Amino acid sequence: MTRKDILPDEYHNYYDHYLNLVPATATIDTILQTSLEETLQFVNSIEQPFDTSYQMGKWSIAEVLMHNIDTERVFAYRALRFMRGDLTALPGFDQDIFARNYSHYAFAKADFINSFKVTRNATIDLFKSITVDQLLIKGMASDQAMSVRVIPFLIAGHNKHHENVIKERYLS
Repeated sequence: MTRKDILPDEYHNYYDHYLNLVPATATIDTILQTSLEETLQFVNSIEQPFDTSYQMGKWSIAEVLMHNIDTERVFAYRALRFMRGDLTALPGFDQDIFARNYSHYAFAKADFINSFKVTRNATIDLFKSITVDQLLIKGMASDQAMSVRVIPFLIAGHNKHHENVIKERYLS
């Protein structure tokens, strides 16, 4: 299954931007691993301190990267709930509340890389044994329908979006 196979009724159009950052030919079997490798290469290339912010009141590089990890954890949890048949509507999450609680992290590059790898490998593992029927299950999150199969592509696209933001605003 490829990203181009995702149908518009499987997600809210809010996520179009993220999905469009993933190649249409990307497959559900490889997108998370490919994204992992690309993200690790990107993070390793960052020479600025992780506490760098491009403007007062904006997240630091570390906070943006931690936001990616938190978002992946939330989306993987949604996938787990839906694929296991628990279709209880799930609330959204407030990224700003999460970010306010990042202040106690030291954000060493090595620590971030480890946390990202652990999170991503857990997500990859979650999707390794999924069936076609489970991929097609739709649940409700943030008052919107979402299929299980769209989630790996959203995770990869969300990461790519924030990597682009870091490149454009923090590293230029």
